[in-house]
Amino acid sequence: MADETDELLDDLKLSLRIDGDDDDSLLNRLLSAARSNIVGKVGNNITGFYDHNDEFNWAVMLLASHWYINRSATDDVERYETPIALEDLTLSLKELYLVAERGVDDGQTDSGISI
Repeated sequence: MADETDELLDDLKLSLRIDGDDDDSLLNRLLSAARSNIVGKVGNNITGFYDHNDEFNWAVMLLASHWYINRSATDDVERYETPIALEDLTLSLKELYLVAERGVDDGQTDSGISI
């Protein structure tokens, strides 16, 4: 997991165009909080569900990036909505999670969507 976390940090820094290590501590905390946020929305009863999961990693990176970019927004006048792609990824993860939790292994969800 440490390698995946380091890779995700590097990807996040690249997407934010951050050089150097000055913000690494903050970025790691944002990544950790984003992971917890998404896992809380999707579920945490399936061991290994999030390991090497590109959709999960992308959702974590989107949320952490959003929080980093808008970290100084502290007043109630201006609100920053999360990227719509984050909602799509979270819903997709939730569907895959529910399918895995039910033990469906035929490659199709009830809605007919191939997974």
